[in-house]
Amino acid sequence: MNAEIPQQGELVSSAVSAAPVERELSLQFVGNPKDYFRVWVVNLSLTLLTLGVFSAWAKVRKKRYFYSHTLLDGTPLQYTAQPIPILKGRLLASGLFLIYYFSEHLLVAALPFVLGIGLLLLPWVIARSAAFNARYSSFRNMTPTFDGTYREAFVAAFKVPAIPLFVGFSILAAIVSFDRPGFIAAMGAAAGLAGLFFPAWIRDQRQFVVTNTSFGGRRGEFDATRGAFFRRYFVAGVFGALFAIPLFVLTIWIPRTGHLATFITYTSYVIMFAYVQAGTGNLVWNGLRVGGLRFRSNLKATHLLWLYLSNAVAIVTSLGLLTPWAVMRTLHYRIGCLTPVLRGDWGKFQGSSSSTVAAGGSEAGEFFDLDFSL
Repeated sequence: MNAEIPQQGELVSSAVSAAPVERELSLQFVGNPKDYFRVWVVNLSLTLLTLGVFSAWAKVRKKRYFYSHTLLDGTPLQYTAQPIPILKGRLLASGLFLIYYFSEHLLVAALPFVLGIGLLLLPWVIARSAAFNARYSSFRNMTPTFDGTYREAFVAAFKVPAIPLFVGFSILAAIVSFDRPGFIAAMGAAAGLAGLFFPAWIRDQRQFVVTNTSFGGRRGEFDATRGAFFRRYFVAGVFGALFAIPLFVLTIWIPRTGHLATFITYTSYVIMFAYVQAGTGNLVWNGLRVGGLRFRSNLKATHLLWLYLSNAVAIVTSLGLLTPWAVMRTLHYRIGCLTPVLRGDWGKFQGSSSSTVAAGGSEAGEFFDLDFSL
């Protein structure tokens, strides 16, 4: 029998056709202010009536609304956490805060030890927060897994000296200066010194979370550089300094300009915040890979600035009633700027086993504003 031998051109054509093809996926947020207002007003009312106890249930209701109204490739995301573990985590976070508060105001001599313990707890908070957020988020019944250890979190938290410098100077200030003005001055100096390393520290925390998270058996990859993060923060810092110097002169040489200075200060802060949020958000999402899945993000600082300012005006003038509207329009914009790109199909991702993760670290991270989830 004579078998036909494929020509070289046919082999190349066959190989090209067999290669996985990239396609853009649809990502939509379909929530609306009217529906979310009902969720928000019930959460707020019951949280106030129960003196904060309902806040754990409120968080679950809010997260489930956000997730279920976010559609990736036509399928909604899922949030599966339960309120009781979150409530226990919040009680733990509240206890930690009370210890810090009393050591700062009543037992100042104990403050260095409290800060030292907090320093050791920081990697645990970051790792447990990432594990909790991954465990209770799912897509197409596939749950991400996070396997970062305390040791890895410790290295990520302290391989750049931002946090050690800040805490070290704070402990030194607490030891040598018991008067409050001196302590505040020393803390300000510590914060300024640590701020030089802060962009690299933020980038390392993002890398730690992404590279230790797996979805469908595929481990995350992250290629955003420290230099790219530093440039964003540096430009924002220069902008802030250009406002700070004239304001300092204004408040010293011209009397009764306090209100104007405060207004300009907050306005410049919002501008810097929008610039940093847009830039670092794009860096994180554009630098993230999970198997054949990647993202394109095109957040604009000017649009975020408009959202922040107009949302603030709407919330203040409505005495808070337009908060759901502000939240919805912000989510619509942020998700609308994100485009997932998939090479191949979802069949390459396989479901993974999962286990219960305590909420203590997650709630402590949220309480102290240390949430590094995407």
